[in-house]
Amino acid sequence: DGAPVSPYYNGFNWSLTGNNLKTSLATKITTTHTNTLTYAEAEKALQIVDLDPADATKTNLLLLYGFSNNICPTSTSDDNDHRRRKKSSDGGSATCEWNREHVYAKSLGTPNLGESGPGADAQHLRASDVQRNGNRGSQKFAEGSGNSGNVSGGWYPGDEWKGDVARNMMYMYLRYGSRCLPTGVGTGSTIPTDTNMLNLFLKWNAEDPVSQYEDNRNTYLGNASNTYGQGNRNPFIDNPYLATAIWGGPIAQNRW
Repeated sequence: DGAPVSPYYNGFNWSLTGNNLKTSLATKITTTHTNTLTYAEAEKALQIVDLDPADATKTNLLLLYGFSNNICPTSTSDDNDHRRRKKSSDGGSATCEWNREHVYAKSLGTPNLGESGPGADAQHLRASDVQRNGNRGSQKFAEGSGNSGNVSGGWYPGDEWKGDVARNMMYMYLRYGSRCLPTGVGTGSTIPTDTNMLNLFLKWNAEDPVSQYEDNRNTYLGNASNTYGQGNRNPFIDNPYLATAIWGGPIAQNRW
């Protein structure tokens, strides 16, 4: 893509690496987070930012963890593996509805993320099938392959979504610090230079490149002039390689 996003990163010191880069990016995404959403506003935001880029009618959202391209109510029953759902079908029903998934599970925060502040940050909330959201519950993320589901030791988000999850968790760590440590929401070994960061998320970030869907939501939320825009961006969507520059590990996609 050639260069860092302008004007968001204008004047940023890109010569930094490691913890210095992490600290500087954390400051950037915190100071530019000028519009703090309520939980209700975040729900409205998802009806805009989680739209399927392949849907010209702008009717259907992509659902985190989903993989079946049937759409309710065309299927004979409520398949909780749906990848898409009508944006108007938001609610708490277990039949053909979606709700807000806290990718960093509320109860895993230190303290509980609740439904304000980090618990209402639309950069990390995603539309998800109600039942599938419930299946994940507050399980920590763990290694797996193929479609999303329960695995030994936790929850695998699915091949299509593991990079999204990793970049989400990196954002939450930088934005909210000790309240949202990667070790609190995932499993496995940590890296020597930052014992809060999991090798799992660095691996997923490298294995699953950024999608148009991620770019669309990041660009929309990054503009505070947009309805429900927060003003801040997720740097790891802008360039997954930033994670490599901070923490090392597998070399991720360098979009610049």
